[in-house]
Amino acid sequence: MFDYNEYFSLSSQKMKASKIRELMKFASMPDVISFAGGMPDPLNFPFEDVKNIINNWDQKRSIFAMQYGSTEGYPPLLETLKRRMKEKKGINIDDQRIVVTTGGQQALFLISRVLIDPDDIVLVEEPSFIGAMASFLANLAKLVGIPLERDGVDVDFLEKKIVELKKSGKKPKFFYTIPNFQNPAGVTMSLEKRKKIYDISKKYGLVIVEDDPYGDLYFKNDDSFYKPIKSLGNDAPVLYVGSFSKILCPGFRLGWVVGDSQIIEKIALAKQSVDACSSSFGQVLANDYLEKNLIDNYLSKMRIIYREKKELMIEKIKEFLPDSVKYTNPDGGFFIYLDLPEKMSGEKLFARAIKSKVAFVTGEPFHTDPVEGDRHLRLSFSNSTNEEINKGIKMLGEAIKEEIQSLK
Repeated sequence: MFDYNEYFSLSSQKMKASKIRELMKFASMPDVISFAGGMPDPLNFPFEDVKNIINNWDQKRSIFAMQYGSTEGYPPLLETLKRRMKEKKGINIDDQRIVVTTGGQQALFLISRVLIDPDDIVLVEEPSFIGAMASFLANLAKLVGIPLERDGVDVDFLEKKIVELKKSGKKPKFFYTIPNFQNPAGVTMSLEKRKKIYDISKKYGLVIVEDDPYGDLYFKNDDSFYKPIKSLGNDAPVLYVGSFSKILCPGFRLGWVVGDSQIIEKIALAKQSVDACSSSFGQVLANDYLEKNLIDNYLSKMRIIYREKKELMIEKIKEFLPDSVKYTNPDGGFFIYLDLPEKMSGEKLFARAIKSKVAFVTGEPFHTDPVEGDRHLRLSFSNSTNEEINKGIKMLGEAIKEEIQSLK
């Protein structure tokens, strides 16, 4: 067999298998109750809406759906997204452009491609989304973690780190943040901190990459409470990343980036060498889904469903887990993040829990510091039935208590 090792690029040598995918192998075993995958509830996908949209396409729409499209996206969808960004997110779109991407993950990869050179520093929340971190590392960035607090990132630490790096002759390329119902921690950034981050961006010329896949899935308040950092203005370099994966379905693989023309043009150029254009079929469908206002009825329904799942999981955590386990209580999204008792390892707990047929994601892959990450685990309630939540959290509690006993 030919040995390719001496031919692999530097970036491919940095690639590692996703820890989540490795854990998902166990989570997909028969009879395992899995709180691992951050997936939408498949029993409530808008199947009928999708079928009705397709059945009512005229010849023109059908041809658009089946044909190659432009790299930046299906023109009617770009216009519809502009309106929605302005009306629902409060983003001033007048001097901004949008590019449609093949999921939010591709958006993060393309942003990385056009901004990161080898050994550039990228600031990330600690913990942060593993898919984003993988994209940054694939483009040979060095990650620096900024601690996450109950109301969002520690902005004072963020500014101190920027100043410290500048004094040492290093300038971070960008700061990556998930302000709403953060993955994995589930916390929401306060409005005060959003304003501070916007001011920091202007003050230091720091690009902000704002990822907002869960922002429409809130359980309390309304849209105005979860306005993006980018809604504060366009005189700071903020890129907003959106996704249809949680508000329509992930199978269509559609996301988008909002930013000024200069960077969107570069992202579109980078996209041409990756896939030329995202799915025309999905884009035509997504445009009709938005234009017919089907999305808002669907979101209203799913907010109730996900809120009830979250409340049930919190109730069962209180009932079955030891008081020494601390946890977040999200106001939206999919995730609850657990702090394990002192000296307990998430890895070792997983090995014990999987024997009882319950799975979760350990915290280590979400952290720049794997030792700190091993003290945590992420639970997703979005893809579980009430019965699975009842049974699975009870089994997890038993596994944690057994692990505590083993440490004595």
